[in-house]
Amino acid sequence: MEYYFQDQLRWSFGFENPNKAAALIASLLPLWWALAQAAWALRRGFIKWMAVAVGGAVLCAGWWLLFMTFSRGGIVGAAAGFLYVGWRSRAALAGGGAWMRKWVALLLVLLVAGLFGASNAALRSSQGLGTGDGSVTNRFELWQGGLRMIAQIPQGVGTRNSGSAYMQWFQPLESTPRYRTLVNSYLTFAAEQGIGVFALAVFGVVLLWRWPTSSASLTASAKEQMEGLNIGARGSLIAFAVAGFFSTTMEEPALWLAPAFCGAVMVIGIWRSGIRFGLLLAAGRALVASAAICAGMFAAGAILSWREPLMVRLHQGEVALEPRFAAARRCLVWVDEGVLGSDYGKLMRELALKQGANVRVALEPDPKAHRPGETLIVTGDTVSRLDSASAAGALVLIAPSRLEERQAAEILRGVRKGMLFTPSFDEDGRSAAWNKAAAEAGVPVRVIDGVGSQVDSVWSETVPKLGLN
Repeated sequence: MEYYFQDQLRWSFGFENPNKAAALIASLLPLWWALAQAAWALRRGFIKWMAVAVGGAVLCAGWWLLFMTFSRGGIVGAAAGFLYVGWRSRAALAGGGAWMRKWVALLLVLLVAGLFGASNAALRSSQGLGTGDGSVTNRFELWQGGLRMIAQIPQGVGTRNSGSAYMQWFQPLESTPRYRTLVNSYLTFAAEQGIGVFALAVFGVVLLWRWPTSSASLTASAKEQMEGLNIGARGSLIAFAVAGFFSTTMEEPALWLAPAFCGAVMVIGIWRSGIRFGLLLAAGRALVASAAICAGMFAAGAILSWREPLMVRLHQGEVALEPRFAAARRCLVWVDEGVLGSDYGKLMRELALKQGANVRVALEPDPKAHRPGETLIVTGDTVSRLDSASAAGALVLIAPSRLEERQAAEILRGVRKGMLFTPSFDEDGRSAAWNKAAAEAGVPVRVIDGVGSQVDSVWSETVPKLGLN
């Protein structure tokens, strides 16, 4: 897929999304700075200034490539990385004889700013400040749903399931955008793997960042070069981390090459220093940071959930929908996407809200899971799991698939209270077969007008007729 800003192609460099290319470039730029700044240690004037010029030119070229992705997250990430680099390098710029470094740094900043404006990346970035940018407003809505997902399903929804889980159970009923992930690397990871696993990951990263090191045993020149490489590595990690906040970039294995190198640099520095003093304090800080971040995410999700009329629970192949002001109505739904469509979760939430019912949605139907006093709603092909014993009690059949006449009659014979919904367009003969079986068993039949076997388009009109009152 190609992405455009107005009529300009957004460069993706072979990635499926330009945001991923931007995250890679953003994480490489501080590493190139770490390599280029080593030119200042050269003694011969001509070679030194040639190296400085080449390093600056490549750095500007890298920023230009970043701008041509038009990725606001990537640009913000790179800017954050270089703010860190500038802050950590202030001592070198403040030293005696560093006036030339200051002028070169100022020149590079001005050149990069000019490239930013010339590429129209500034124009796209400024559009994000307006209220009409769907790319921004949709993210806020999606991220709020992701936080609610973390609070209500803290064990996680499973790898690559965050986007579908959001659309089914947390997206506003009237909202239609489609998502594969939560468009945020951290929310996606926490929602899919669980808040506990996310807490362990945060603890490990913070501990590595805060692990104490010492360079007292190095020479002054080696110390300066090692410090420059360490600054570049940390700036790269910051750029990578910030870019991952605005898109789900961290799922791409190729993007982890730069962070892996940076992590190796930091580990080598730790190993060479051999320092152990302060390690316990660093672990304590990492634990506090991890707990604070995860508690904040969970609390935000809980607060957002409190404003919603419906709570969602996931347990052993079932999704439970619990209205805050629920009546005594309870029902179990066996889902067939061929009848309810791919967005069946929204239909189930509509059922729970309109009927004030506690709804259990069986993703893997099990006849033994039907509880006494609970209305069992069976759709499409899932009717083949029924038998006379499991159908005893309240039963609602919605466009059930065609069975042998004997089996259909056996199912309906055990029903004390039930209802059959058949589509008006009898595409495969299911309506005629079930209507006959229902007439013999004395089960009421309602015809769903205007549809074939898939009824999601008229679900709003069908819900009040399900007989849950």
